[in-house]
Amino acid sequence: MRRKVSRSLLLCLGFFLAVSGVGHCFGISRSKPLPRKWVKVTKGLIRQTIITTGVVRPEDGAEIRVGSRVSGKVEKLFVNVGDKVKRGDPIAVIEHRDLQVRVDEKRADLEEKREELKALLVERPLEIERQEKEILGIKAQLEQARKTLQRYLELLPEQLISQEDVDRQQREVLVYGFSLDAERKRLAYMVKKFENDKKILRAKIKQVEAQYKFAKITLGYAFIKSPIDGTVAKISTPEGETVAAQLSAPTFVWIINLDKLWVSTYVDETDIGKVRKGQHVIFRVDAFPGVSFHGKVREIYPKAEIRDNMVTYDVIVRITDPPKKRRCLRPEMTAYTTIVVKKREDAIQVPVQAVKIIKGESVVFVKGAKGIERREVLTGWTDSGKVEVRKGLKPGQEVLIQGFPRELLKP
Repeated sequence: MRRKVSRSLLLCLGFFLAVSGVGHCFGISRSKPLPRKWVKVTKGLIRQTIITTGVVRPEDGAEIRVGSRVSGKVEKLFVNVGDKVKRGDPIAVIEHRDLQVRVDEKRADLEEKREELKALLVERPLEIERQEKEILGIKAQLEQARKTLQRYLELLPEQLISQEDVDRQQREVLVYGFSLDAERKRLAYMVKKFENDKKILRAKIKQVEAQYKFAKITLGYAFIKSPIDGTVAKISTPEGETVAAQLSAPTFVWIINLDKLWVSTYVDETDIGKVRKGQHVIFRVDAFPGVSFHGKVREIYPKAEIRDNMVTYDVIVRITDPPKKRRCLRPEMTAYTTIVVKKREDAIQVPVQAVKIIKGESVVFVKGAKGIERREVLTGWTDSGKVEVRKGLKPGQEVLIQGFPRELLKP
């Protein structure tokens, strides 16, 4: 019997040692409890915030796609990606020999029409003046014929002149009268035609001027300039390649003004009612993890967007940091934003680790005279790892944030 007991004890001891060895090999060991750590209840600023994710984007008009309104080969490209440009700086030149010929043709047409107008203004007044002198001569002849007729009529009763002479003189008066009327009508026609010709020729000059101006504008399309201050972000058409602009203006250079960026962030439908214009916004980007950028809510778009089966609203944030700091940002960077909805200055607060949820109630563990005391609290806002305690604690008390007794964590 003693042998059997001794054998059983040896087997149990061997099994215990085996299990202990296996546990040691696999790293299975009983963890030591963490040391207790206490912090004091403080009083200070706490904020109600909305945490969202957005994207850094150019403002409206800050990103321009520069294209060509004429077709042809890119004869010269003056910029490279990353170059800084000012408004009006040359970007590229498209081949334009045909456009230059058109301009020269319209300039020649315009000079021709202007010379025609000059000649008209010189020659026509001379013709009208000659016609006026012709009328004056006929008028003098008519007056002389009338005087002669009057004298003949006075001599006729005394038979000093024949009736035939009187009749001939009357016909002469009539002829001069008809001639005077005809020449006066001709003068009126010449004056009217002169005015009409001037109007027509001046209208033609305006038409050719418009054609000449349009030809110069079209020629100007071949010399592409930067419409804004900014940075060349992309070049899609290199020097020597042909652009075709029959149906649209093809884009071959993108220019972005990096001083005019904003953040487009997406707020959940449950939080959008708290967002107001002018609210302070803090955001960061992955490229500069230790840097916080600041802005204000500028616009709240009324139309919802469905993103990952969630209803969100686009909120535009205007960046308020100095230009030197803003230039670190780039379009399409992911922005992790915090919208400050409200803030309270003298709020009692503790670290989030101090608050535990037991049976649906928020509790903390306070250092008391008799040891650790579990106390129910009424919590409020959570901000940057701090929890507002609206009821149950006072500043200066110490609460436990590490090494909680298991027996006090039980319901």
